[in-house]
Amino acid sequence: MASDKTSESPQQPQPPSPPDDPPKPGRARKPLRRWVRWLRAGGVTLLLLLVVGAVGLSGAEYYTAQPDFCASCHIMGPYYDSWSHDIHGRKLGVRCVDCHYAPGERFTVMAKFKGLSQVASYFSGRYGAGRPRAHVSDASCLRSSCHGDGDYLAKRLAIGEPRREVRLIAPGQEVEVMRNPTVHFYHEKHLDVGQRLSDVHGDIEQRTARLRSELPADLFDQAVALSRSVAPAERRRREFESFVVAHGLSGRAAEDLAQLVDLEHRRIRLKHLEGLNCAACHSFDESGKNHLAVSTTTCFTCHFINEDFNRNTGECLRCHEAPTRAVWVHDQPAAHGSVLMDHQEIVRRGVDCASCHADVLRGEAVVTERDCIRCHDQDRYLKDFATRTTETVAEYHAVHVAGQRAHCEDCHHVIEHGLLAAKQPAVEAGFLEPVLGDCKHCHPNHHSEQVHLLTGTGGAGLAQTTPSAMLGSRLNCRACHTHAAQDIKGDALLAATSRACIGCHSEDYGVLFEQWRSEIATYLQEAESRLLQVEQIVERRATQGRPLPAEMAVLLAEARENIRLVRIGGGIHNRFFALQLLDAARSKLDRVEHAAGG
Repeated sequence: MASDKTSESPQQPQPPSPPDDPPKPGRARKPLRRWVRWLRAGGVTLLLLLVVGAVGLSGAEYYTAQPDFCASCHIMGPYYDSWSHDIHGRKLGVRCVDCHYAPGERFTVMAKFKGLSQVASYFSGRYGAGRPRAHVSDASCLRSSCHGDGDYLAKRLAIGEPRREVRLIAPGQEVEVMRNPTVHFYHEKHLDVGQRLSDVHGDIEQRTARLRSELPADLFDQAVALSRSVAPAERRRREFESFVVAHGLSGRAAEDLAQLVDLEHRRIRLKHLEGLNCAACHSFDESGKNHLAVSTTTCFTCHFINEDFNRNTGECLRCHEAPTRAVWVHDQPAAHGSVLMDHQEIVRRGVDCASCHADVLRGEAVVTERDCIRCHDQDRYLKDFATRTTETVAEYHAVHVAGQRAHCEDCHHVIEHGLLAAKQPAVEAGFLEPVLGDCKHCHPNHHSEQVHLLTGTGGAGLAQTTPSAMLGSRLNCRACHTHAAQDIKGDALLAATSRACIGCHSEDYGVLFEQWRSEIATYLQEAESRLLQVEQIVERRATQGRPLPAEMAVLLAEARENIRLVRIGGGIHNRFFALQLLDAARSKLDRVEHAAGG
């Protein structure tokens, strides 16, 4: 029983058994320590990489900034060679990056992208197809350590190099002489234009105000448009003279208009100088003698474009100094013996330089639509080209020269300037050729009336132009003037006959040609008779002390010009326009006669 009780007694609770592997105190911190060690190692490695990278970048920056690095690219060979013996490289030690990056630009992000683009261009093969285009900012030239002191502004600089020439010092005796440059340049005359531009603006405002008070509103607008023409000087002068004659301008009004034309072109030239940058004149010297040189083509373009010989900006003594040494002239082929000629005396007498040196200018610095199309292949860029004025040209220069750093020869044709030969030009250079081909020198307005009729322009009293139909077919003078004839002096010329019409049309046009010519002759004779009748009335009125009102005097002058245009120009050049001019003339004469009380 005892055993049973014992077996039935309640069991005592047992203590919990310990875990199989109890955790050690430091084991939980081991992963943290491992991360710390990795971070330390990574930080040290990153620091070392940064140090090595900084040293590498610094070294690369230093190395790539050296001119020798630029020369490692084969396309830079000519530029490095010219730099190495130029004053900038040989004497002053100026590096490529000192000029080709503006102050503060070299370490910018944009500069780095510029360098990367050059590397990409090199490895992609885009380099080598042409000359690389580089630009030097004015800020690089004018930094304090270079030309920032402004001393260059007033410095007298000789243009050109001394050269040897063969001169005749006595009849039959030649000697080789050293000729020094006779042209000198001052920067301040070309850069300090603010006051001169302001003065010209003031003069333009004064002349414009006077013309506004002297001319009717429509004539004033035409006069202003005439002053802003960008035609060559000879054509501008012809248009001015025709305008004065056609509208019977008074002496003062004609003088004011002449001055306005001159002032407007002076203004536009000063405006070009105002936006000039150093690189416009100082560019790479392709001869290799220097790294930079002034292209005299730039000088010739600015001074001679749209100017008469030895006039205004093209005046010889504006740049040249007359030689002080007397020279022998009248050598062969002249039959007489040589004589001494003193340039100083010739200048004092006012003899025009063109008398002997008309051959020193060759070519015209024109710009054509074809020149524009090389860069602009869309019509919208050329919409204002045909009707461009001085204002349009000023905008062109502001965009291309000041804004895009274009050079003159990028757009303008080249003008050559210089003696063809210093010795015996009549034999060796054919110095008469330029003047033999320049008919306009002796005949400044020759054929201008025919051109006005063909183009349907000129005259007065017509609302719109009426060009000849033949002009639209691109026929020029040679198409009709094919028949050998003589003028009243017996000189040979080519005349126009009805056979030229038949060649392109039919036999009927031969008859039509004669009918038109007869019709125009009849109308012209009637208009001239009417003009004579009205002029007699006006003359009688003047003798009675009753001068014609100014408005009627203008109408009379315009009628006279219309009739003259048809008479001299030959109405057959544009029958329809010629008849319109004569009708307008008769209408004006009727008004004048009515006002004169005839």
